[in-house]
Amino acid sequence: MLRTGVLRRVRTLSRAIQRAQLHTVQVDRLTDFEHVFDSTNQFAAVGNRAVLKVSGLDAREFLQGMQCNDMESAHNGGMLTGFLSPQGRILADAFIYALPESSYLVEVDTRVRERMQRMLGFYRLRARVEISDVSNECNVWQVWGPQSPHLSFDGVAHMADTRAPHMGVRVVGTSRPPAFSDFDEQPSTLYELRRILKGVAEGANDFVDASLPLECNLDYMQGVHFGKGCYVGQELTIRTHHRGVVRKRIVPVLFSPVDHGLRVPLQVSDEWAPELAQRDVVPSGARARRPGRVGSTAGNAGLALMRVEHVEQFATQTDDQMHFEAECADGQRVRVSPWLPSWWPKQ
Repeated sequence: MLRTGVLRRVRTLSRAIQRAQLHTVQVDRLTDFEHVFDSTNQFAAVGNRAVLKVSGLDAREFLQGMQCNDMESAHNGGMLTGFLSPQGRILADAFIYALPESSYLVEVDTRVRERMQRMLGFYRLRARVEISDVSNECNVWQVWGPQSPHLSFDGVAHMADTRAPHMGVRVVGTSRPPAFSDFDEQPSTLYELRRILKGVAEGANDFVDASLPLECNLDYMQGVHFGKGCYVGQELTIRTHHRGVVRKRIVPVLFSPVDHGLRVPLQVSDEWAPELAQRDVVPSGARARRPGRVGSTAGNAGLALMRVEHVEQFATQTDDQMHFEAECADGQRVRVSPWLPSWWPKQ
């Protein structure tokens, strides 16, 4: 829980950001960033999303064997899931929404749309399903804030976003729902910044081909069902889960000039946005057997796949001897400060 004073300051900053449209926030602790946009009712369009429709008598059974979550969850509105290769590596993260008459919407990153269409078509065989691209007919929104759980979306595909606390509601429709009328519209970049600060991976920048679903926190975000039957890529996923050891995970990180150190108050801003997507993260002064890698970014915040033990050592040190660096596309080196999200299960 945040201290009362910190929470009051975070709420004031969030309202100031909304008025000024300038995304600059200062906090005392890295985990405080997770809550800075939770106190106001807002919504934003989510960019770079494609929507496929899977329909037919066998649609549910077909999708049950294609992804790593249980289709029963989709009938509570929708669910997060992952589509895997036969080797158990991530192909795409996705949201699946249940529609009437044995139909489903599958929302994915636009960069994996064609791959998803090919894969679903390849495995369809004799299943009585139809697969179509309805991206031109659909828009995706995220709505959040204290009143978001109470909104009504009759006749519109939507789901409670369970990836992290207070993520809000995910909505897919042809036009903006009337339920948004009392909420403040924000740019899609604010949604990106908010999910990154909460440590929520999404899309092709975070779910890269070589990653395992548990490294991308699909288990923590309720995107994997370990008790369901067979599906493509199941063997490695279940083996990793039962071993109980996931050495690398995606964590939120803060970028700063390499000579600044981790100064308090900590600041995230869109005034400085180093180009670091898919760049390596390396512990300073030590050779990493497997360096981390930056995923999606927003301003001087981002997500990175890193070894959990390194992040834990960084969080508990008292002398700042251990820190991380990454090299931008232009050769500039920056400091990378990671943290473990406060909503993660305690080990």
